[in-house]
Amino acid sequence: MELVRRDEQLHVTRRSLLRLADFRRVVLGQFISQSADAAMLLLLAKQLLFTGADGPTPVLLAQAVLSSAAPLVLVGPIAGLVADKWARKQVLVSGQAIRSVLALATIAVVVFHLHLALIAVFVLSLCASRLLYTARIASVRHLVRQHELVAADSLMSIVGVIAGLIGGMVFASLVRLSAVLVLVAVAIGHFAAAYAYDQTRSWLGGEGETSTLRWRAVLAQLSCGKTRYAVLATSTHRCLVGVTVACVSMNLDGRTGGSASGYAATVGVAGLAGFIGSLTSEWANEHLRRRALTIGVFAASGLVLVPVQFVNSPMLCLAIIGLIAFCFQNLRVASDATIQANAAPGSCGRVFAAYDVAFNLTYVGGLLVGLSLSSNISSEVGLMACAPLFFVGAIVFAVIERDVRIGDTQDAAALVVESRESTPVAV
Repeated sequence: MELVRRDEQLHVTRRSLLRLADFRRVVLGQFISQSADAAMLLLLAKQLLFTGADGPTPVLLAQAVLSSAAPLVLVGPIAGLVADKWARKQVLVSGQAIRSVLALATIAVVVFHLHLALIAVFVLSLCASRLLYTARIASVRHLVRQHELVAADSLMSIVGVIAGLIGGMVFASLVRLSAVLVLVAVAIGHFAAAYAYDQTRSWLGGEGETSTLRWRAVLAQLSCGKTRYAVLATSTHRCLVGVTVACVSMNLDGRTGGSASGYAATVGVAGLAGFIGSLTSEWANEHLRRRALTIGVFAASGLVLVPVQFVNSPMLCLAIIGLIAFCFQNLRVASDATIQANAAPGSCGRVFAAYDVAFNLTYVGGLLVGLSLSSNISSEVGLMACAPLFFVGAIVFAVIERDVRIGDTQDAAALVVESRESTPVAV
């Protein structure tokens, strides 16, 4: 089993992808949209969740679980269906226009302090973000070549982080003057994003791309070959990341007298490390085979947890979170590209949505497990338990089959053919 790529790889730089006009327009639309998203969600969170006090870490973790799970459960599978059934370009343009109108409507909700309506707007915003994300990520493979997918996904991940920071700056600068100004800026931003997407000339998939493919055929793809390997590896690692984040947050919480600083520090370090992981993911993909990358990510995550068994230091805990988040992001970007590259025509939206729901819900589950362990036993026990589990993951994904088996391929292909033939054709 070769771990390092020895064959000649066509080097792809993120900067070179920006020379593709339509890809550049989609990235610009993403940047504007996510900047506006960040500003609006911060405003809504301030109004709903964090007004008056930061709150203790267990409460903030519970809020993080709820805000993460709500859009996944409510709109995750629907987002994939929408991305496959309707033209994705139209989904992106119309979705941004609706978000612009929603931001303007929220002005009245904020001015008149309509609490229930504010909750509804918050949930709708999270769901809309998830739907647009699925449509956008399913479109990428129509804008770049297959060997460019990792570079494209890493670039879009980097842009997302920068957009979040810009959105936070817009929120911080305008909220002191008026919440209404924030919402007006958000509405303008979403309208500008709709215009950027509308300028795209490439076909982004969706309607007309075997849109009659049945769910059974989609699920068959998730159960075979490289797709299954990517889903299992990413979901397993993400679950253990959730446990680690919760345990470190609670560990720091005990050292800071129950303030939110421990949680904020943990999330901040994880976010920064994830950003760095996006920067290195293209290099890792060019030099390591996917199986080697997966094994290395699990083994490295287990190794960095070993010192916790002997030294219990806040700075060490934060460094551990950073290294594990860095490892996960390298794995995630590679897995995203695997899902995009191997999904059958007409199913990329649903296959990617199922993968996205799987690894994000396992993260939510990991947070709950870590919170329970820290509250009922101790955060140190939770961290100690994660180390051997990461090593077990490295062993499992070293031996588990990744290549597509002939039987699996035939079964999935038969379901795709069956799905197409069973759909009446207008003549």
